[in-house]
Amino acid sequence: MRVAEGFPIHGEKAIAKVRRTQPAAYLKILALLVPREHKVEASNPLKKLTDEELEAMVEYLKAALEAEAQSAKVIEGQVEVVSSLPAPGSGGTKMPKT
Repeated sequence: MRVAEGFPIHGEKAIAKVRRTQPAAYLKILALLVPREHKVEASNPLKKLTDEELEAMVEYLKAALEAEAQSAKVIEGQVEVVSSLPAPGSGGTKMPKT
């Protein structure tokens, strides 16, 4: 039986058995599946935009921020000075007994 034919039938059970009985081999197999080298290239999609497209994006963002600011809820109040609590363990306040 070829691997491609047998895997759908026995693959899941075989992997579970290896995971249970030989965890080191299981982890080695997983490590071998990960590429040793992965090329990552940095790109800046904004560089491809025209000046007009950038200006349109800036205007859109300004309008979105303005709309969000208009719908923001403002809480008005007054500052009230409260004396600080005594330091813990200073004996200044006692917890009531229940």
